[in-house]
Amino acid sequence: MKRLTILILLMLLAVVIGAKEWNQYYFKFELLDKEELKNIGRIVSIDNVKGNWVYAYANDDEWKAFQELGYKTRLLPSPASQFSPVMSSSVAQTRLWDSYPTYEIYVSTMNAFATAYPDLCQIVDAGTTIGGRKILLAKISDNVATPEAEPEVLYTGTIHGDETTGFILLLRLIDTLLSGYGSDPRITSLVNNLEIWIGPNTNPDGTYYGGNSTVSGARRYNANGYDLNRNFPNYDGSLNTGAIQTETNLMMNFANNHHFVLAANFHGGAEVVNYPWDYTYTLHPDNNWWINASLVYANSVQANGPSGYFTSVSSNGITNGAAWYVIGGGRQDWMNYSAHCREVTLEISNTKLPAASTLPNYWNYNYNAMLSYLEQANYGIHGVVSDPYGNPLSATISISGHDNAFTTVITDPAKGDFYRFLSPGTYNLTISAAGYPDKVVSNVVVNANTQTPLNITMGELPHYQEISLQPGWNLMSFNINLGSNDFESVFGTGLQQIKNCSQTYSPAMAEHFNTLPALQTAKGYWVNNSSANTLSVQGQLLSPTSHSQALVSGWNLVSYLPDSSMAISTALAGIIDRVQEVRSLNGSWTPSLGGSFSTLEPGKAYWIKVSEPCNLVYP
Repeated sequence: MKRLTILILLMLLAVVIGAKEWNQYYFKFELLDKEELKNIGRIVSIDNVKGNWVYAYANDDEWKAFQELGYKTRLLPSPASQFSPVMSSSVAQTRLWDSYPTYEIYVSTMNAFATAYPDLCQIVDAGTTIGGRKILLAKISDNVATPEAEPEVLYTGTIHGDETTGFILLLRLIDTLLSGYGSDPRITSLVNNLEIWIGPNTNPDGTYYGGNSTVSGARRYNANGYDLNRNFPNYDGSLNTGAIQTETNLMMNFANNHHFVLAANFHGGAEVVNYPWDYTYTLHPDNNWWINASLVYANSVQANGPSGYFTSVSSNGITNGAAWYVIGGGRQDWMNYSAHCREVTLEISNTKLPAASTLPNYWNYNYNAMLSYLEQANYGIHGVVSDPYGNPLSATISISGHDNAFTTVITDPAKGDFYRFLSPGTYNLTISAAGYPDKVVSNVVVNANTQTPLNITMGELPHYQEISLQPGWNLMSFNINLGSNDFESVFGTGLQQIKNCSQTYSPAMAEHFNTLPALQTAKGYWVNNSSANTLSVQGQLLSPTSHSQALVSGWNLVSYLPDSSMAISTALAGIIDRVQEVRSLNGSWTPSLGGSFSTLEPGKAYWIKVSEPCNLVYP
């Protein structure tokens, strides 16, 4: 009965949610059956689970709907009200990193980075929020104005407007990367080898709900009363909490216009690295890699933080998302299954909006970890997929027997580059690109903390073969796949007759006399041409070792497939003990005596006499 009630309430919420004036409720309730969270999480926003106690947020409509479920609840003070925030009044004061900027100072601080470091930094406006504020991101690279084939990585913060620790730490990270470039080897390496994007605040309407001059009164939701981290489409395209919000669309568009391969979304209210999946208990195929990558961050902050830091959810500082609590509509999962990225959620402070004086402490705890996690993008398979001319291709890369539809990676169509992070092992990759047959690359070895370069070419360059014909009879063959194999397209109007050992064709003969229907790959022919002519044909070069020619005892008309001339004894080495004689149009050769010619040439065909049936495969 309670499940039916939840479904009815969900339908009602889809209609009534959306008023711009709303109250925020923060509360806890006891829940003995954790499975009920899947549906409850579509009515209210689950914030934390501690034992049987569930902490959650709601707007007015959500609160009303939740109360109808009959759970016993206790209202709690707003998490953002624990400390009175200290606000900075200038960019210079903000850069002391022990205060919170006003909205205008935040924007000015971001723009000042690009002004001070124009060769390293650009500030990109991803769009305007419902409340008229900007979602800003800093792009940092050694060639910031030039797209490069290097990993694009993304750090963002404060999708929940009242979780502000990441807001300040990411601002400071931008400043540190820019000011340390060229003098700090570690920072210089990161900026040289990555395209780093940092968005300190992706929900400024929530942070500045109380006005642009203060973060006091900061709220979790956006201006419309939606939790943006429950608002992304689910894996099947369904929606978790009603209409997709402006801010959600802006971030989805931003991600889809880029090719992010590694990302982290900074939160507060707990201290843990939360890795996929959040929406299902089914483990990600890369679960072992996720554990190790998450421990890179957690081990560092535990080593650099005070005793007990990063242990609020687990002793080792990491958790599978669903194992903590299941949610739908989260950005982390969307970035993974839709944007082909690898994103985690970083909960970096138990206090959502900590006292400004403690912000430098959180920086000291997290700084090394933030760099270490970015460095993970330098490991794994770094590949490029291109066509035979070297042009980049849009392609999908999957690991045979490992990936599913939600874990493949894709190339950046502009450069053809892709990045596949994997645990140490040997893998078989399948490359799929429109217009080409799938290509399997086998036995790719991945080692820990090591980059594995991999260049993949789809298809082959057309091979051009020129064959000189004399007036009268010629012995000839093709070492390419002709594609179009009708006689006129290959020979033009000079052809009088073409034949093999048993079939013939002549354009002057009635159709029923022509028994040779078309040219065949890897065959030798007699050709009678009316005048001297040079055929110029193109197609994919045949592999000599892949085309065996079955010879019968006695004389055989054979094609010559290698793309360069070769000594007869070398070309026929595999059957030389059965070769009795080789004849060209004008000469002959025997193994014991030699003869009037000694090499086989591309474009020619030859008569070969053997003592017994055998298969000719050129070396």
